[in-house]
Amino acid sequence: AVIPIVMEKRPLGTLLLVRAGRPFDAEEVELLRVAESQVDSAVIQAYTYRELEQRNRELETIYRVDRIRDQNLPFDEMLDAALQELCAAVGVEAGLVMLYNYAGKQLEVRAVTPKDFLRIPEYAELVNRAANEALESADIVCYDQPEGTPCSVMCLPLILRDQIIGVFGAVSREPQGFTSDEQRLLKAIVSQMDTAIFEGLERSRLRRVLGRSLDPRVMERLMENPNVDILKGERSVLTVLYADLRGSTSLAERLNPYLLVEFMGDYLGQMANLVLAHQGTLDKFVGDEVMALFGAPFPQPDHALRAVRVGLAMQAAFQQVAAQWLARGVEAAGIGVGIATGELIVGEIGCEQRADYTVIGRAANLGARICAAAHANQVLISQATYDLVKDQVEATPISDQHFKGIDREVTVYHVTRILD
Repeated sequence: AVIPIVMEKRPLGTLLLVRAGRPFDAEEVELLRVAESQVDSAVIQAYTYRELEQRNRELETIYRVDRIRDQNLPFDEMLDAALQELCAAVGVEAGLVMLYNYAGKQLEVRAVTPKDFLRIPEYAELVNRAANEALESADIVCYDQPEGTPCSVMCLPLILRDQIIGVFGAVSREPQGFTSDEQRLLKAIVSQMDTAIFEGLERSRLRRVLGRSLDPRVMERLMENPNVDILKGERSVLTVLYADLRGSTSLAERLNPYLLVEFMGDYLGQMANLVLAHQGTLDKFVGDEVMALFGAPFPQPDHALRAVRVGLAMQAAFQQVAAQWLARGVEAAGIGVGIATGELIVGEIGCEQRADYTVIGRAANLGARICAAAHANQVLISQATYDLVKDQVEATPISDQHFKGIDREVTVYHVTRILD
């Protein structure tokens, strides 16, 4: 029995079961169809969790390196300490930092762990070859166990203000070499470590990185007191907001890629600013979709109204964005906004130094379904959200809505304005 796993026309995979002895009957096949309606959201949540976990590892290591810099250690001691953190984050056998000597026009080793690693000639030759290739290409170089060598080597150039200043190298003896996740992790970490280690300027950059994805209060709490335990998960009544660009596929097919990326950056940036301005938590971007939380991590008695205000503000802001970009040939159809309220499991996925909030529960799935049903320029809210804001908004009920994975008819409300 094979059932396709699809969410909002997006293929995710298949559900396949094999049994010897007797065929699947109609009742069993129907049961599989019901199961598939829940599997799709589970798959999406699993992907999201994995991406958040990767980001947390990246930012946690960046933060620890920044803390090392703040200890004002001698330069070489600081390099050694930072290198050990990087190696521990990825779990490699050896690592090294090489700086480029402009006078001699060559790379020079400034830090290596373990200290005697480069005394083995075949390792030293392999690392030097990879490092020089990375320097020349200004890009990552990865050798997966070249013939006659029982290790894999990856080298990444260290860049500061578009100038290559050195190379970071890592060595692994794992049979599979460096996985794609490890490569991505190293690239993300190394792309942030150059100024933190070599010039002592990374703290301001770290603030900007954190500020792009977190509510500013969360960022300040992490920066001011990294020992606070913020890993707790709890059940809370929250409001989730989804805003999705309509017609993005056809837009991508029509536009020059550079123009599309520039437009998306403008659109997503303005939507994110509205979330943060109303003290919401920017959960994530999923393609051209924005997801935000209200009522977490800090309680907000008016979380539902805040979300509705942001949804309406997003529609108004997008009209201005669309008008500006129309002159450049970008004809955007609009955005649909879906909002839902309910009891959700909310947790900061990560660690003391860095965390991302995410939620799991029916209200989160319902919000995504409502967003998918919203037309361009519409803000649709769930019944639970409406019950909390009905005296403060003007809204029209839309009944008899059918959403995937929900076995009953649903009434949503089209909000047009906030009452004075």
